[in-house]
Amino acid sequence: MVNPTSSSRLEAAAMATHCLIPGFPDELSLLCLARISLALHPVASCVSRAWRDALKSSVLYDLRERVGLQEHRIFIFAPSKRGLLSRKLTQFYLIDAILLKCRPLPPPPFLGGYPHRFYCDVISLGRQVSVVRMCCGPFSDCPEDVFCFDVVCGVWCMPPPSMLERRTSFASACVDGYVYAAGGNAGRDCVNLQSAERFNLLNKQWEKIADMKNERYAAAGVALNGSFCVLGGFQTTREGVLTMYDSAEVWDPSKEEWKFMPTMWRNDMRGVAAVKGKLYGIRYCRGKEMVWYNEDQNQWLRLGSLPETLQGNIEDNLIGVGDHVWMIVEDANPKCSFFSTNPEKLPLSWTPLPCLFENYPSNFCVVTL
Repeated sequence: MVNPTSSSRLEAAAMATHCLIPGFPDELSLLCLARISLALHPVASCVSRAWRDALKSSVLYDLRERVGLQEHRIFIFAPSKRGLLSRKLTQFYLIDAILLKCRPLPPPPFLGGYPHRFYCDVISLGRQVSVVRMCCGPFSDCPEDVFCFDVVCGVWCMPPPSMLERRTSFASACVDGYVYAAGGNAGRDCVNLQSAERFNLLNKQWEKIADMKNERYAAAGVALNGSFCVLGGFQTTREGVLTMYDSAEVWDPSKEEWKFMPTMWRNDMRGVAAVKGKLYGIRYCRGKEMVWYNEDQNQWLRLGSLPETLQGNIEDNLIGVGDHVWMIVEDANPKCSFFSTNPEKLPLSWTPLPCLFENYPSNFCVVTL
């Protein structure tokens, strides 16, 4: 005969095996699990079946978002030096912004090689990355390829629907459940586009929105305080006349319309990044300097010059990662590396990151998890 005390202990032990953390309410346990870095989830899943199920649950990701426990991954497409897109030569990378680890990714299992001009755009669609491959110039009649990489699971998966209009070199950003794509080039003659559309992350469908005021390709796209900003870009006429824009257009989701911003961009700027509700960029005047956009004054203000070690580099681009600005720098070799700074801490201090590439990334996106 089992006495009552022993029976209650057995019941408690049995209940504990189904708890996430014995002795803790599941609500507190989920908060603890939410703080585990996503990079450690494979190891944490081995603790118990309850942990494995919880770490896979969408509830955990929703909880992380609500309490601000977000992590960032940088997905990079770096084409081969030979200019081909094939299983042997294409390079895809994923950088963990917390652990500062960069790992190469396998190419899509259904990727074929195109021995002629092409362009790849990468777009963050929630926790997945869409890779859109289009051929350029006389090869623009080739079919468009769309691939999709699941950052959480680490595998290539079923691609999302194609955009409503074929476009390349377009501006893109994710704002409040929508992924926007605006402008770019299309067609055999690389016609400039002023059209725009957005991807609904809930129903997984593209939908058209109003056209921009100007045709813009190679413009910068950023999310800023609940709006989608398309900054700068170019327009080329059939006669080959190139126009560089020093303006921007901002999509207001509440009014469903574009607002034209005549001085929100400078022609001597290239990259731009949004960090904590502010825009930062690099100016190329007499020397490279970092600037930020003051919305109240509607002008770009100087933050500081780049150090001499970064002044002579050939090319650079900016990424907003958490509360830092990352800069991709290409040297004369050519190889490229990353530097990071917190723009709110002056004077600016640029820290080299342990990520080095043989090829310059032609496109990248930040995935927020």
